[in-house]
Amino acid sequence: MSASGAWGKPGIGADRTVAESEILWGSDQSRNAALWKSAVIGSGAVDAGNTPTTVLRPGLLLGINATSGEYEDWDPNASDGTQNLAGVLDCEIKTLDLDATAQDRVFRVLVGRAPVKAAKLLVEGTALGSSADEWLARRALAGAGFVLDDDPFNYKSGQNPRTGLVTDAADTLTAAENGSIIFYNNAASTTVTLPALEAGLEFTLFRVGDEEFIIASAEGDNIMFGNDLSGDSVTWTTAGEHLGAGIRVRSVYVGTTLKWLAEIVQTPFGTAGGSAQTIGLAT
Repeated sequence: MSASGAWGKPGIGADRTVAESEILWGSDQSRNAALWKSAVIGSGAVDAGNTPTTVLRPGLLLGINATSGEYEDWDPNASDGTQNLAGVLDCEIKTLDLDATAQDRVFRVLVGRAPVKAAKLLVEGTALGSSADEWLARRALAGAGFVLDDDPFNYKSGQNPRTGLVTDAADTLTAAENGSIIFYNNAASTTVTLPALEAGLEFTLFRVGDEEFIIASAEGDNIMFGNDLSGDSVTWTTAGEHLGAGIRVRSVYVGTTLKWLAEIVQTPFGTAGGSAQTIGLAT
């Protein structure tokens, strides 16, 4: 497939071959619902994982710069508008013209309801599966109706919650359980360890046994709860106040810093008369 634009002056530099890269999957009929829009790809857009970075590969996730209104590479912890996922590039674009001058490009961008190959998607030039922002990207793509071939029911995105019951005294969550609602029921203190902190993860956890309930960070010093921005764990310790303990933990960017945001969840369970629960925070 011929790419738009050029990446160097005629006669200078090595030959470069442009190869087609199909990012859609499924039959032609399955692609009929895909939405494209005409867009201006900004001259400042880069594909950080490519050589040269001025050649944007198909599958690059894009955001919109709020100042220029132009599409650039998606940057989840930016503050200029590109932190909001706005599209997927489905062709190769070169941001340099024949004089090696950066130029805006006008081309189409996938903006929703498309069946896309997960292995072809790029987050700031890094393959989706290797990116620290994989789960955040999956959540945003699912919200726009994209269907990834490795997860067509959107379990990994957290948009299609799964429920589970755990009876062990310890449980270490994984990113692959993203979005899950989990109930803990056993006759001893239960410690739930969150997975390594990555953007886009969310878990809702409930205690259905009357014993101590502890939610702990794997790294420590990154839970936002109560009067603390860097807690290690959240604990229900008071006897008779464990039933119905519920918490939702989400990984969010606070500026450029990633944190676990912990929120108490109202449950249909609870102590007699709906009395208050005593919650502790370890730092």
